[in-house]
Amino acid sequence: MIRKILFILPLILTFNYADINLIKPIIQIGFNSGGDELVTITHDYYNEAYTIDAGDGINLEMGMAIENPINNFETQFLIGYKFDNDSNGDTTWSMIPISALAFINAQGWKFGGGLTYHISPSLEGSVTSNGALLRDDFDDALGGIIQIQYEVANSFAIGLRGTFIEYQLSRDPSQTANGNSIGLIATVKFGGTRSRYR
Repeated sequence: MIRKILFILPLILTFNYADINLIKPIIQIGFNSGGDELVTITHDYYNEAYTIDAGDGINLEMGMAIENPINNFETQFLIGYKFDNDSNGDTTWSMIPISALAFINAQGWKFGGGLTYHISPSLEGSVTSNGALLRDDFDDALGGIIQIQYEVANSFAIGLRGTFIEYQLSRDPSQTANGNSIGLIATVKFGGTRSRYR
């Protein structure tokens, strides 16, 4: 319940004081790496094994940015899908991240961070050449984000994101996986002409 409030409260407060013209749809894509090793996949037809770590994955997100140009302040609310798999797609590590972020804008740079909540983290598939099955479900997890970005063009920014989170195995709560990661992130914002100097 507390976790839901942490996300809903800033959203309500932001809508109360936001001009509808300052709400912009956004999409983001990130490439992340780090955390504890979850599994190593081997195939007879490959010379090298593929390792999936708890922080690894491609992160696809969409949501909205709410701007406050007077205070050079911006909040973002995002939902997405994060996944990593071996080259054959036989084994997949995936989850649904929901994030609430806040940024200070300074002449094209954005500095900030916030909270992220990962829903249904799971690792499933076959991990050996003989098709041994794997299924590990983890509890939903709350974590933190820090992020820095530079707006290289109007409505397009690239930067770095650090995520700090830990996953707990559902069938054995004594087993946890460190999901801390660092990643490259690109953001596209839609809706109107903007200037980073305003």
